[in-house]
Amino acid sequence: MLAYRLSEVERARRLIQDTCKGYKIKSVDSTEDKIVYTGGTNHEEFAKEITGRTITGCERKGKTFWMTLSGKGRYPVMHFGMTGMLQLKGEEPTWYRRRPKESVKTWPPRPFCPSILKLEPQKGSIGDHPVELAFIDGRRLGRLRLVAPPVIDQPPVSALGFDPVLSHPTFEEFKKLIAKKKGTVKGMIMDQAFSAGVGNWVADEVLYQARIHPSCPVNHLSEQNIKDLHHQLRAVPLKAVEVNADSRKFPEDWLFRWRWGKGVKQKRGSDKENDRKKEQQQQLAASDGEEEEEDVKPKGKDFLALPDGSPATITFVEVGGRTTAVVTELQKMPDGVEIKPKISKGGKGSRGGKPIPSRGKRVAGSRNNDDESRPTGKDDDHRHGILTTSLNVSIFVGSLVKLIEL
Repeated sequence: MLAYRLSEVERARRLIQDTCKGYKIKSVDSTEDKIVYTGGTNHEEFAKEITGRTITGCERKGKTFWMTLSGKGRYPVMHFGMTGMLQLKGEEPTWYRRRPKESVKTWPPRPFCPSILKLEPQKGSIGDHPVELAFIDGRRLGRLRLVAPPVIDQPPVSALGFDPVLSHPTFEEFKKLIAKKKGTVKGMIMDQAFSAGVGNWVADEVLYQARIHPSCPVNHLSEQNIKDLHHQLRAVPLKAVEVNADSRKFPEDWLFRWRWGKGVKQKRGSDKENDRKKEQQQQLAASDGEEEEEDVKPKGKDFLALPDGSPATITFVEVGGRTTAVVTELQKMPDGVEIKPKISKGGKGSRGGKPIPSRGKRVAGSRNNDDESRPTGKDDDHRHGILTTSLNVSIFVGSLVKLIEL
């Protein structure tokens, strides 16, 4: 499972623009789902309102995108969440990292497809043969809704911050935006109300290229840090969009090309030690929803190189509730600033409120408001709250059974 970023959503937008513009929506096969269909829209209403209208284009802001349609009525607005994607019948899905075992012959796509648009060509349409377009969402974390135009002035789009590709602020504007920000720099740039479309790997790439530690407090960024951050926050998404989110065409010196291997072979070490690190890092990755996929490492290269040519050390920590890749030699905390460990609040696995080892090193950091993030609230509080609730329910049921027996 992978969370989607601006460049992947832009690729999906282009797919609609380049293959479906001018087509009439002949019918919609929709599946009832009260989670995916949101904003007061159910699957029947969604299908009924867009059927018979012609696709005139597709627009985007951040990770939210929408079709513009002919006639009166609302527009279909889409968000991939962590697992959604589009697929044209007979073609591969537009994943930014291809799944090794997927097949273009399977239709409808599996495992879950809440909506399939059956399109027919019209005079002046971009193609002349029928098309079927599916919204795929294996884990039901994406969202489909209907929004009245202009969509950009309506929630949820109106609540988004600047789009680094479409509306990047000037340096002076950027400085004013971050002047009163608190928390970690990664948490800030992943906050969709601040910069729309920056997801987990994009944030890590931006901060690696800017040579900033993800856990660095915003108010400890130097003037040079801010300049580098401002530049890379636009440069990284622009490059990803330029190559149509094809990860095989990303620069070879990007952290993205190396982060999926979890970095255990970056530095020499014993096989036993490497195996131990690999196991820890895979556990941390699994908790964040990352899975093994097609290898994107540059051919003929064995490691991410530091400026002097030696292998970089890639470590994985948790910042803002997200698995975070850090190159230890290049991304350092400012002098005098320390990373504070998380403190357990009690519950399963706690030791009197003292820090405990858990899935690798953990780093303090404020949670972002990104749609792809886990539920809001501190991780420990969230997990322990569930455990406490479950325990209380068990006690209640047990008491009820005893009363019945009496």
